Amino acid sequence: MNEKKIIQIASNSKFCGLKNNFPLTAIAKNKNCGDIISVEVSKKIDEMRYETQSCIFTQASAAILSKYIKEINKFGFENFLNLIKKKINGENINLPYDIEDLNLIVNKIHKNRKECIALPFNAVLKAIND
Repeated sequence: MNEKKIIQIASNSKFCGLKNNFPLTAIAKNKNCGDIISVEVSKKIDEMRYETQSCIFTQASAAILSKYIKEINKFGFENFLNLIKKKINGENINLPYDIEDLNLIVNKIHKNRKECIALPFNAVLKAIND
């Protein structure tokens, strides 16, 4: 079932916990529900760590982003985030990378959690652009 898989993805804590090792940092808050994420990103944007006070969708999205940040950065965060939002809204879009876990949460059945799923991406964009 999808819920169990989403919980399993979110429970991957390999990149969870800030260590103050990376120069790019940001905190982002979801205005709709109050979820908060703090991120730190390497200068090359190929590694990241995070901490959240959030729902399972934000946690799962952060875990996926942490694992694939290098590939997503090659495509461009803003472009990738726009594709994710379109796909969640039900548009027939193929993501540039076949990331099975991301395809699971970026689904139109989770449309009402779009901002939660996008929050880690928004935080990294904020860290990069600040």
